[in-house]
Amino acid sequence: MNFQGKGLWKNNLYIQALRFGAGLTDQKEQNRRRSRGYVEDFVIEDRSKMPESEMHQCTSYFSASPKGCVVIVADDMGKSESVNRAIAEAHDEGILTAASIMAGGEAFDDAAHTALERSRLSPGLHLTLCDGKAVLPHSSIPDITDHDGNFIKDPFSAGLHYTRPGLLAQIEAEVAAQFERLERAGIRPHHVDGHHHLHMHPVIFEVLCRQASRRDICWIRLPNEPLSMVKAFRSPSRGTLPFVEWAVFGILGKYNARTARKYGMLSAARVCGLSRTGNIDEQFFLDIMELTGTEISEIFTHPDTATPAGRLELAALVSPSVYNLIKELHKLPVGYKDFTAPKKS
Repeated sequence: MNFQGKGLWKNNLYIQALRFGAGLTDQKEQNRRRSRGYVEDFVIEDRSKMPESEMHQCTSYFSASPKGCVVIVADDMGKSESVNRAIAEAHDEGILTAASIMAGGEAFDDAAHTALERSRLSPGLHLTLCDGKAVLPHSSIPDITDHDGNFIKDPFSAGLHYTRPGLLAQIEAEVAAQFERLERAGIRPHHVDGHHHLHMHPVIFEVLCRQASRRDICWIRLPNEPLSMVKAFRSPSRGTLPFVEWAVFGILGKYNARTARKYGMLSAARVCGLSRTGNIDEQFFLDIMELTGTEISEIFTHPDTATPAGRLELAALVSPSVYNLIKELHKLPVGYKDFTAPKKS
């Protein structure tokens, strides 16, 4: 198989998606739906009674739940101790059910300790290939880090950099190393996503799926907000950027969904938070929760006790009003660790 040729095709897809998104902001919705593997059925098991060998089997369909489940995720765990504190508070006193950990984050050790202290918090890998530090030394991955071991900061520039040929082996090595650092700390990730969503780059996405599937991890994030939701909830301060992101991730998501299915990976039917990044507040949760259906939905957040935006998101995550609405709607807040496949006959 010509992997180099396939890589060039995927890189071209990434560039075309960026070009399309940049010119789409004044166009009408194209009424296109992703041909992706929506997950609308599942089983939530009492994991304490299930043998470890049966806990993490991944299949495409689970038994039905009538009201739907919502996975509420905090990204950037391990980035700083202030982020870790916010995540701990949001889980202990609020509705947060999952957290995505940066293996190269400066506060990784504190993040690992915080996660391991909370048995109900569902951990995942927040794959970092931009705006952060690598796990491997620069000498092992010289073409994707600087001499201090840092990735390119800007995600757009990083995405274009990863279209260069000859980087696949270094990307694969670093992705594996990030998984292994979590594992050495005693953390078993149950989902994967990416810092600044750079995991949506088709080359990176396949590497991530391959490494995750080898570890029996079967949940991956595919950002999926309907255009109507983007129009209604986008942050005015972000201008037209949410529409560009909607277009780019729509194109990449359609291709990546096929890759996910190839590796037996699943994603929530609706993944929300992108259009409101940096400005998720209580009202956003109250509005968005009414729109989640009977499928599995994911809402991702970025709480942080050290920044105004992070404190705003933390306040939303511990809001009694949001908690009470979830109860009234009979939604089930869960982590990805709570989903298990039915036993094989």
